[in-house]
Amino acid sequence: MCFSAAASFSTAVILIPAGIYCLKESNQIDKRYWAFAMLPLIFGVQQLFEGGVWLALTHDREVAAHNLALGFLLFSHVFWLGWVAYSSYLTESSVVFRRIFLMAAFLGLIFGVLMYVPLLFNPEWLSVSIKMHSIDYELVFLSDTYVSQHVLAGLYAMMILIPLMLSSDRYHSVLGVMIFLSGIISVAFFDWVFISVWCYFAAIISLYIFYIMMHSSRAVSMVSIKRTR
Repeated sequence: MCFSAAASFSTAVILIPAGIYCLKESNQIDKRYWAFAMLPLIFGVQQLFEGGVWLALTHDREVAAHNLALGFLLFSHVFWLGWVAYSSYLTESSVVFRRIFLMAAFLGLIFGVLMYVPLLFNPEWLSVSIKMHSIDYELVFLSDTYVSQHVLAGLYAMMILIPLMLSSDRYHSVLGVMIFLSGIISVAFFDWVFISVWCYFAAIISLYIFYIMMHSSRAVSMVSIKRTR
């Protein structure tokens, strides 16, 4: 499988309008799903950043590549850690799990900020390059002396997946299973560029939300038509 600037930009071109549609439809179908509906849109923006990283690297613009990589990592290492759990919180019916998901969103955001902010003040802690047709983000964290990055990756995956897979909302739980499977594939076949590849797979998978919204919109329209007859 080959990834490129064209792949990232093409994905963004598909996801951004799809995400805008999902957000619009969620407002008509069920307002609780607005955060969930925004996932394709935000993934699309993230892919724009990675497309920019591709272009900067292929034209040997190191400063631009570094700054665009920081933009990509803001989503991957901060935003998703809070947003995914928060979207699960908004649609959860169980009071207990709502509290758990809200706490997970808060802790995930703190975890992400602690990973990300030091990169802003230590440019040498971020190295970005192209390896075997994918982008490799090599990162240094404050915790590296005490905790393996593999352990951090495991904690990261848990903060993303647990709120999805424990959700009583079937749309969230199905998305969680799909992202989990994509994570397994990313580890098995693209371990050296895990961050980039897993985010790309997750971006593609977020089109599942577009399918949900389109199907739900048709169902709502059918009910509305029947009521007017």
